[in-house]
Amino acid sequence: MELPEDRVLVDTRPKEAYLQGHLPGARHLDLSAPRLRLREEAELQALEEGLTELFQGLGLKSPVVLYDEGLTSRLCRTAFFLGLGGLEVELWTEGWEPLATETGEVHPERTDTTARLRRDWLLTADEAARHPLLLDVRSPEEHRGLVHPPCCPRGGRIPGSRSAPLELFLSPDGLLEKLGLKPGEEVGVYCHSGARSAVAFFILRSLGVRARNYLGSMHEWLQEGLPTEP
Repeated sequence: MELPEDRVLVDTRPKEAYLQGHLPGARHLDLSAPRLRLREEAELQALEEGLTELFQGLGLKSPVVLYDEGLTSRLCRTAFFLGLGGLEVELWTEGWEPLATETGEVHPERTDTTARLRRDWLLTADEAARHPLLLDVRSPEEHRGLVHPPCCPRGGRIPGSRSAPLELFLSPDGLLEKLGLKPGEEVGVYCHSGARSAVAFFILRSLGVRARNYLGSMHEWLQEGLPTEP
């Protein structure tokens, strides 16, 4: 196993693990936490501007290889933000560990990379509300409204969405048949905060499905007071 050539490396593990040993030249970045309202054009523009500053400050440019200890939601949500901003992203989930020989922080030179949102990657709340094929990748209990995180006032699902728990996606063989999907078809995915759905997004994209992630997911949906089932 060798380090990828001509790639910018990004480590999405916890900062403590990164400092103890990472791939040579790797930057640290974890975008699993930010929750943004993305319904208005001005909010999308602000995200694009924020990603531009992030890309330039971290010295990011295409292609970027992001790695973590497996196909984590932390890895995928971070990669989703970078890809949404127009960077070419690749995920490295295993086999990199013996090469993590550098310690401490990396301070890269700034770049002039400019973010350009890939709108075909993203669903806003209003687009999710009218999307004809929307998959809820949360647990069946969350989908039925039986449980919900403490930050949400109630449980429920987006009206018309279908349950497709993330566990299904972790065995990609036969996945499209199980979901009734075909390569080239467009499908929306959501969860609670756009992290689990980012995992599903990348798996579906790898199978040729034109997945779109509702990044705000149920957290934003409920904050906006939008209707739920049941």
